[in-house]
Amino acid sequence: MSATLRATAQRAGRPAGALPVAAAVLALWWTAPAPDGFLWADAPRHAMNAVLLADALRELPLFHPVQWVFDYYLTWPALTVFFYPPLFYLASLPFVLLFGVSESVSLLPVALHALVLGLAVAAILRPLLGPSGAVGAALLVLGAPAIAFWARQVMLEIPSAAFPALAAACLLAWLREQRPRHLWAGTAALAAGIWTKLTAVYALPLLPLAAWLALGPTALRDRSVRRAHLLLGLLVLPWFVHQALFGRHNLANLAGAGDLVLQPSELASWVFYLLELPRMGGVALVLVAILFLLRAPVLLRDASLGRELPFLLGWLLFAWLFFSFTALKEDRQGLHLLPPIAALGFVALARTVPAPWAGRLALLLGVVGFLQGLLLARPPAITGYRDAAATAAALARPGSTVLVAGERDGTLVFWLKASGRQDLAVLRADKLLLEVEARRTLGVKENLASEEEIAQRLAREGVDMVVAQADFWTDLSVMARFERVLRSDRFLELDRVPIRAVPYRPLPDQELVLYRARDWRPPEPVPLRVKIPLLGLEIEGLPRNRRASGP
Repeated sequence: MSATLRATAQRAGRPAGALPVAAAVLALWWTAPAPDGFLWADAPRHAMNAVLLADALRELPLFHPVQWVFDYYLTWPALTVFFYPPLFYLASLPFVLLFGVSESVSLLPVALHALVLGLAVAAILRPLLGPSGAVGAALLVLGAPAIAFWARQVMLEIPSAAFPALAAACLLAWLREQRPRHLWAGTAALAAGIWTKLTAVYALPLLPLAAWLALGPTALRDRSVRRAHLLLGLLVLPWFVHQALFGRHNLANLAGAGDLVLQPSELASWVFYLLELPRMGGVALVLVAILFLLRAPVLLRDASLGRELPFLLGWLLFAWLFFSFTALKEDRQGLHLLPPIAALGFVALARTVPAPWAGRLALLLGVVGFLQGLLLARPPAITGYRDAAATAAALARPGSTVLVAGERDGTLVFWLKASGRQDLAVLRADKLLLEVEARRTLGVKENLASEEEIAQRLAREGVDMVVAQADFWTDLSVMARFERVLRSDRFLELDRVPIRAVPYRPLPDQELVLYRARDWRPPEPVPLRVKIPLLGLEIEGLPRNRRASGP
């Protein structure tokens, strides 16, 4: 990707194009709410996946890699590497190896992909708007509220949106210049998108669309086009196998899981993102979108846009059809629509306002739009979890197990790992007492263990410190019994840590309670068995603190 990124930066006008875009990305990274910014449940898990790869590289478990991963998961149970394609975690690996384990470090690869997104948008529009106008378009896209928000979370939305934009920039360059390297780069970017997240699959038709626009019905007679499609097929096939084996839950969400508000069969599903566009894109993006709608009849008759305009319309159409047909209805999914909408709007601007005023106006819109997103679309900091994890790590006995329970148990696991206490293991209460299919709304199966049985199990697992969300799912009988065990004379309450969102927003988790076992013994050196419903299997392994446990 590095060679392609350099070429894209050159087309964006380096340094006049690349440096302002890089500065904008740096501003997004700098204003992220780290180290307390894990908002979405998957965010600390994406961060932990890169930590897993870093530890694997250090230890090189060549003779028993699968069991090594099982043991690692049973020690630090906040991983999603089983369910998601691995490319983002591979991109995160150098940062973790160089800078260690922290949320700010985990945000660096997200920032890198945001840079790719911005440079790709600039490359698409530079031939029409010049260097300054291209920078304005990139800034407007990066400042769109949905993009500015999720660019400051350790999530896959920005990385998965960056690669379709990069593919579009490369394929448009191929349409304009007919250089095979642009075709190969675009093909590789499309494959990289789906190896980052499933939702980028919508962009795969961009390759045959570009080939048709360039060569018409004779496209497949071209050797380079045939080879590009063959390469894409070879790269996509293993991805299909991966999704069939591990992506069952993701595919169910696409098809319309029963707890989702909008199903693909409903009319509201097809207008959802149209209604959400002002909130996702911001005022400036909506203005250029309206300008495109007003100028569309003239633009469609413009022979000089005979390839670029159908390609950009196809990019938008593929994204809209995919996200409207599927059951995904969130701004973090819909942000994929924003780059092609912005590109079309700025094409209209370039064909409406004479040069060089079009570029200057684009830059002004971009600066205003970016500042709006930078200042107003900042995710909240969720305070309390890092402090609670640090206290538990500082007080936990050597070789003990820390039990976590709550809405953000993955955040606790991440910060316990970041504490440097390699002699600890973490046990999740939901894995011990419940069987949850991804999220509670899809159904929960409860463990029938009594209070005495729960207490004995915690003792056998060597649980010393407990960090539990107050009243967590206590409407479930087994979780109510679990909380009564914690409040019994078997445990000592040490502290209560308030959970706050800054700026304020209502949270289901208001308080964390820290407990310590009164009578502790090391965990029994026996394997631990845990069910993973999303994979439909049960894994068994030895958490790391059981290899050499002791008081």
